[in-house]
Amino acid sequence: MVKDAFVTGAQGFEPRDDEERAKVAKGLVPYEGTWISKAERDSKVARRTAEAKKKIDEAKAHREWRNRYKAKSANFEFEYTIAPEIAKGYIDLMETYYGVFTKAFNVSRPPKEKLKVCFYHDYDTFLEVSGAGYGTLAYYLPGGPRRELNFFYDRLRPDETTAIMFHEAQHYLSHLFDLKFWIPHNFSEAFAEYYGGSRWDPVKKTMTPGGVQEGRLTEIQTDIAAGERKSLEKYLKNELGYDDYTWGWSFVHFMMETPKYAKKFRAFYMALPTAKDIPRVPRNEFTTVDGPACLKAFKKYMGIDDIAALEKEWHEYIDTKLKVTGIYGLEEAAFSAASAGRRIRAKRFFKDAIEKGSKNPTVFLRYGGLLGGEDREQAIAMYRRGLELDPINAALYTALGSLVKSGKGEEAEAEGKRLLHLAMELDPDDVETWVLVEDALEKTGPPPAPKPGDAGGDD
Repeated sequence: MVKDAFVTGAQGFEPRDDEERAKVAKGLVPYEGTWISKAERDSKVARRTAEAKKKIDEAKAHREWRNRYKAKSANFEFEYTIAPEIAKGYIDLMETYYGVFTKAFNVSRPPKEKLKVCFYHDYDTFLEVSGAGYGTLAYYLPGGPRRELNFFYDRLRPDETTAIMFHEAQHYLSHLFDLKFWIPHNFSEAFAEYYGGSRWDPVKKTMTPGGVQEGRLTEIQTDIAAGERKSLEKYLKNELGYDDYTWGWSFVHFMMETPKYAKKFRAFYMALPTAKDIPRVPRNEFTTVDGPACLKAFKKYMGIDDIAALEKEWHEYIDTKLKVTGIYGLEEAAFSAASAGRRIRAKRFFKDAIEKGSKNPTVFLRYGGLLGGEDREQAIAMYRRGLELDPINAALYTALGSLVKSGKGEEAEAEGKRLLHLAMELDPDDVETWVLVEDALEKTGPPPAPKPGDAGGDD
């Protein structure tokens, strides 16, 4: 969890044997695995300190959006306030994703347009600059003066940022079929979740689609355990709503990963925007295909009349081919449910993940946030357990300090303030930490709301 650390001041060294005593007698000191002179050690430390300070000062300056970093790649223009080395990984990922998708579906961007892609290190800046609604972590803006992608980079859950990036970038890439067409929600979100489950190798710079979305699968399995299985006809008619992210994802996974269906299914998906035999209707500044037309076109392009038989095959695929491999699925299901406002389901998933041995500190942070208004002592216990896993997590200290300070008596007040000040010491450059801490220090009563959970697939 510590990216870099070194001692800036000269430290005393006690030799442990005759060999070390002999080296110390010659004026040598150990430094990062080698013995060098004190002067050389001090010179190296001074140079490294100056480099680190310069890098930190530069990062601080670029955190103001007006001073943001800018970069261009073959198909995108990037603007960001995150660290350049982190941005470089996402730039490589985006270009790889573009290559994989455009080759598979034979599409390309408009010749004179490079999509604008923005990354924000701070959630408040993300909301202010991008215009996103509270609770969203990323979104694709398809129209207006210029198309663009916006992402909040959560350094507590970088894997989440990658998955959301795959998801939101898919909205843009599928939009390239026809920029005047809006893909219906059922296929738009399900395909985005399918590509959202891709695996990215930053070393080899390769992307492998078709991974299992364990969080989505856990939600599906919860529905099945409750005796509920979704109708394929309702899905194809765009009537499932939120379940397009879960059951819809599993159907697209089934079609794309089953050789006898994959080719025809891709052809159907590509036909929606432009095929002359599919009727379209207006949708704001775009056109789209309504539910009945989706169902009719699917049956025609797939050559399938018996939807009930295909539904049975799909449900069997879920039962036999898709597997949850561990606690990760419960964690992701909890984050998704929380972001969708399904508090009861989210709490159940968080509780199950913890009982099964979750070691993810963000699980305890988000679960504590859900418990804070109804079970104060349990929420405090969750925050403390999270800190056992990540003892330098400023967000956990902020949440814990806010809740402790809201208790009765001078002792609670003093301990809460101590924890809040510790949060600022641990993360002195994070605007959100300062705002939450200062708010908590000024007020009594309920703590400020924690940062929202993952977006789980916002348009």
